[in-house]
Parts: sequence; C-alpha cells; structure tokens
Amino acid sequence: MSENFPEPDLPESDQELESLLKNLQPNPLEFDLLRALEDDCEQIFSEHPSRGPEAPLKWHRLIPLALVGTFGMLAYASFHYGPHLNPSHEAVVAESSTSIQAPAMVSSLEAGHFQPVSAQGFLVNSSSGGLVETEEGPREKMKLEYRDAYHWHDPETGTSIRYFQPRSEEVIIPLPTD
Repeated sequence: MSENFPEPDLPESDQELESLLKNLQPNPLEFDLLRALEDDCEQIFSEHPSRGPEAPLKWHRLIPLALVGTFGMLAYASFHYGPHLNPSHEAVVAESSTSIQAPAMVSSLEAGHFQPVSAQGFLVNSSSGGLVETEEGPREKMKLEYRDAYHWHDPETGTSIRYFQPRSEEVIIPLPTD
C-alpha cells in the first residue's frame, strides 16, 4: 500500500504478509534463461522476417508507384500548362471597337528588341451618372471603367512584359423620346 492511504484493518497474519510483500525485490534473470529467450526470438524472426522489430522497407514495391505518380503529374502538367509553355504559340489579338492609347513607355520598348503582341481593353464597371438635358433632348450619362492590358515580347531573350493600366470614360447616350 502507499503512504497516502491509511492501512486497512487487517488481521495480524495479513499485515505480516503485506509487510513481507513490500520488502520483495526482483532478482535479475539467470544467464541461461536470458540466452534461451534470445535464441527463441532469433528463431522466430528468422522464420518470419516481417515480424522483426526492424523489418527492412521493401523499396522494390515503392519504385513503380513513384514512377507512375511522376509520369501522371508530368502528363497533367503538359496537358494543362503545355500551350502556355510553347514559345512558338501565336497569340490571338482581339480587336476592340474603341482605340486604346498605349502608355508613354511604348516608345522606349519599341526602340529595343521588344515587339508588341496585343493591346486589349476590358470593361470592369459601368454606372449611370444620371440624366442630362441637352439641345437634342434628354441624354443619360454613363461612367465606364476599363482596365487596359498591353503585352510586348522579345523573341531573342524570350522575355515578355505585360502592363495593366486603369482608364475611365464618360459617355452620353441619347434616350428615345415619344
């Protein structure tokens, strides 16, 4: 029993037995018994190596799985990203109904080896500015916000430059009258 708990009321013979049990000390195993146990363990592990404490990792099973996974990732990457990586891929230039004024840095890029690839304007937001009375009748003022994108490419070095610039316009649209 531990010192924290009070001794239960036991008869004298049980108290004597309890004190004898507390005084017991374990003896080390005999050398012959220890050697016999080690021999039995060696025999078991030699018959069943997979049960050993340090079973060798079977790499020959993992190599084909790793190769299949690698080739799968390469196939996915070439299918998904292949058109973007091909330098001979011709860029398609979309034509816009409005002309886009290139920024001032165009002259410095054109002086080098960079060639213009595309210039596009994307409508980001539109909102009504209200009604306006003009000599021709009522008109609606529209506020348009664009994001212009310019793309240049240097075929010698393979360098591409993309420049994005916000732009806003106000347009007056005639309203139909009866």
